Amino acid sequence: MLSVTYVSVADPLIGDDDIAAILVSACRNNARDELTGALVYNGHNFLQLLEGPDEKVEACLAAIRSDPRHDGMTEVRRRTVETRDFGEWAMLYDPRFEWQDEGLARLAANGRIDAADERMFANFIALGRRPIAR
Repeated sequence: MLSVTYVSVADPLIGDDDIAAILVSACRNNARDELTGALVYNGHNFLQLLEGPDEKVEACLAAIRSDPRHDGMTEVRRRTVETRDFGEWAMLYDPRFEWQDEGLARLAANGRIDAADERMFANFIALGRRPIAR
């Protein structure tokens, strides 16, 4: 099974309706394709972990690359896994990151999410909480 994490730059005009449409599509398509994962939008960028059958992950990534709601998609981690980090969710998303502070660390401590993935998500979320210097 393949696990891929990427980051990308969101279109500056992206809004709540766009995020909602992404989530509806992701949940529907991921359930159909046996994919699971998590999506974080920090107000400027996306970080997504996608996991599942190799060919299904690759097909999904190809579709995501062509989505005009973001640009500069860069893979930050690609690995073969035996178990899923986010197996309970077709696409975990929380716009307030309420699951992160304690939940993400708890998932890592219980061995339910890879420690490196936990650090990557925590750091990415922290960047979104910082005010932008002007």
